[in-house]
Amino acid sequence: MPPQIYRFQPNEPQPRIYSDAMNSTLGFQRVYVVYSASDPSSLENFKSIAVLLDIDARYIEQTSIERANTIQRQHAYLANPVEIAELDTHARIYAHMARHDIQSALIIRSSVDMELDIKLRMASALGDIPDPYDMLFVGRHYAEPTEPHVQEMMTFLRQTNSSDPSAQMQRVWAKREFASRKTRVYLSSFPSGISAYAIGRQMARRLHHRLRVRMTFDKHDLDFILADVAMVGLSIAYSMSPSPIAAYTTRHGSDNQLLTHSALHVMSLRQDDPAMLSPYKDWASMWA
Repeated sequence: MPPQIYRFQPNEPQPRIYSDAMNSTLGFQRVYVVYSASDPSSLENFKSIAVLLDIDARYIEQTSIERANTIQRQHAYLANPVEIAELDTHARIYAHMARHDIQSALIIRSSVDMELDIKLRMASALGDIPDPYDMLFVGRHYAEPTEPHVQEMMTFLRQTNSSDPSAQMQRVWAKREFASRKTRVYLSSFPSGISAYAIGRQMARRLHHRLRVRMTFDKHDLDFILADVAMVGLSIAYSMSPSPIAAYTTRHGSDNQLLTHSALHVMSLRQDDPAMLSPYKDWASMWA
């Protein structure tokens, strides 16, 4: 007996729309984009996306490795210079939010691609998310255990991993439905591979202090610290599924992710079509 196809609801606008998400800051007071001076192409790509989708962003240069080495020596941090560079950059963003009384912000790495309808997806997510909340993970490399439909889809992909034509056809349709499923938010358990996240002012103030402490006693990077804060209950954190923002790099053999309608692809700024890719970095072999 062939495995049952798991059905997903198509991605379509929700009856209730959070109208602020349709503005140029995607429903938040500010959008910060972190870029590296050593990767100017990613910054230019993001600026092209911002023009196409009418996104108003403040661009923040990531702390240099040279500066991070100096910080490490001055404060005797255990974190390595690469981790310090990222942590210091985000700490500077949190400080800027506190100084300017910014109540909410979306923080994005410049090396990303986006869904063309990201504003509709953000409207759907922000319209359904319970209040209050501290963080919303908008871009992730990996699936989470608590993510809706993920466990069912993983089981289905394993069951249909054969050369049988019927099973292969079922896989094709199931993958299409999974890729186009309705945007949902859920309580985050352990987000990983974070490329974009929203944060509230109070959480930013707490993390500003916490990052400095963690650099003193731990060797963990920002990704781990944000996930840890969500996992151990130090914040009310949600994730979006599917992620409307995905990491993108032109490096050969990179682990780029699925997007149904890529902003970069429609502008011919990337050669591969992300609609053909795996939705998560660790699903590549299962998804093929």
